[in-house]
Amino acid sequence: MMQEYTSCHWLQHGLSFENDHIEMCCLCCHKGGGRLYIKENYNGKDVNWDEILNLKEKFINDNKNGIIDPRCEGCFNLVNRGWEDTKPYINYIHFNHWTHCNSDCIYCYTKWDKKAFNSRPHYKVMPMIKDLFKRKLFRPDGEITFAGGEPTILNEFEELVTFLLKNGAERITVHSSGIKYSKAIEKGIKEGKLSVCLSADSGTKEMYKTVKRVDKFDKFWQNAKKYAKAQEKLENKIYVETKYILIPEINTNKEEIDKWMELTVKSGIKSIVIDIENDYCKELRAKDEEKPQYLIELCNYIIQRAKELNLNLVEYNNFRYLVTEYKLI
Repeated sequence: MMQEYTSCHWLQHGLSFENDHIEMCCLCCHKGGGRLYIKENYNGKDVNWDEILNLKEKFINDNKNGIIDPRCEGCFNLVNRGWEDTKPYINYIHFNHWTHCNSDCIYCYTKWDKKAFNSRPHYKVMPMIKDLFKRKLFRPDGEITFAGGEPTILNEFEELVTFLLKNGAERITVHSSGIKYSKAIEKGIKEGKLSVCLSADSGTKEMYKTVKRVDKFDKFWQNAKKYAKAQEKLENKIYVETKYILIPEINTNKEEIDKWMELTVKSGIKSIVIDIENDYCKELRAKDEEKPQYLIELCNYIIQRAKELNLNLVEYNNFRYLVTEYKLI
């Protein structure tokens, strides 16, 4: 039975594993700020799936009664439509539970003390994921994403991806620095079950070192080409993307963006991802200020340039809000 009400797919069926807690989702760039906690002060101990599903059911029932949590206010995932009214299950998982990384991006939330963040312990997820699949609580058509630091250097990463691929997961997305090459990612691409989003944020070696604060520009593009080669036999489907986070007054010039897009095309990659630095957007919202005109024009330029180069363009959170707010084409 389908009942119409306002909700979102994460509230209905999602989990986000964070460094010290579990949330409904990871989105926090909208007006309400997110942070719908499922389990606080979490360190990887056994989870009670009935408890988690019951809590999700409570949120769903509130939505059915028109009670939208204020933390969800302004989120683009909220839609009014017919939602499947069945016993709760998990269909979206976001792994964001570690902070370790092999780059040191100036926009990262760990930038304040990278050494301290890199020394923080992170919990294992393999036991709970195996239990989730054993209980058949995850639907085969579900979506799984990896972020939170650099996934490829996580001790469990290769084992975890291999397990997911073997057990019916067919929509896996990995957000990676691209510095360390992963055989598990390559395998997932070749099977048409995994996409990788590689964080470039630059088009030149100089800008890469400025933004990423490591000297791995050449290594990044070498690995990008190798991942692109893994998707060659997949009938023009897209499994590899490069990402550019716009950081106002640093990498927001057309020349840098043009070089990034050209390197993407040259590497055999057909899709790009765009976003705007989150702290910058949060500050504008806090001050109730409009986006500067040059940034709006630049975003419009990016959209047009992607079309000219026949690049698929994926709009991430803050960029998507800007495009919607200013009705860019």
